[in-house]
Amino acid sequence: MWYATIHYDAPIVYIDLKEGTELGFPEINELTRHAEKLADQKPYFVLTHLHKNVNLTNEGKRVAAEAKTAPLHKGTALLVDSTMYMIAANFFNNFRKPEFPFKVFTEKQKAIDWLQSLSLN
Repeated sequence: MWYATIHYDAPIVYIDLKEGTELGFPEINELTRHAEKLADQKPYFVLTHLHKNVNLTNEGKRVAAEAKTAPLHKGTALLVDSTMYMIAANFFNNFRKPEFPFKVFTEKQKAIDWLQSLSLN
């Protein structure tokens, strides 16, 4: 994929979005298909590193927040480079709640620890 690198270390799918990426419906679906394949069709978590200038379209946001589009997806941690962005993203997340656990972090290990505290069931 030209817009992301993706790998799996059970039970977490790691997605590193390249700077300047725009994610819409097609890209979210493609990432979901790759995640499910990497996880061997078993439940998984996602840790996405969101770099500067990454844009999620309104349609991409809607699809990404729906559990029915990724039934094996059990939670997402978003890793950002700025504390200000983390605070804003967690605040706005209260208005558009995903149908699975979601939290924004600035430290990778804290994001991993949080994901591993969640249930895959």
